[in-house]
Amino acid sequence: MKEERRKARDWAKENIPDYGKKIIINNHPVLILAYYRSDIKSITGKSHEDAIELFKQIPNLPEILKTSVYIGSSPDYGSHNEVNFWHYYIFLLNEKPSYFNIMETKKGEFRINSVSDKKGFDRGKIKNKV
Repeated sequence: MKEERRKARDWAKENIPDYGKKIIINNHPVLILAYYRSDIKSITGKSHEDAIELFKQIPNLPEILKTSVYIGSSPDYGSHNEVNFWHYYIFLLNEKPSYFNIMETKKGEFRINSVSDKKGFDRGKIKNKV
């Protein structure tokens, strides 16, 4: 698993500029995704039951987000100073549900904060369900 994590982070260093990049998503409400190297570090630093497959999919995450299903949002209650809202999407990874946790920052950016597996995602935290 450490090898796949390293490969994912190396991919980010080679393919994402220091200042990040913008990717058109057009999957409401995320229209444009701000993608940073630090996001990859955050994603690969959290547990997931299919971590190796997730790490292999790091280059494809924006494309996966484009086809994921939006399931709702929640306001941030002050635990993250830079975040206004959290948006959640569901998709399949190895034929099992996984969830994008997208932060909407006070700057108006949408960024992937983490990818959770079914065990690590609490649907109860969604306040504005679709």
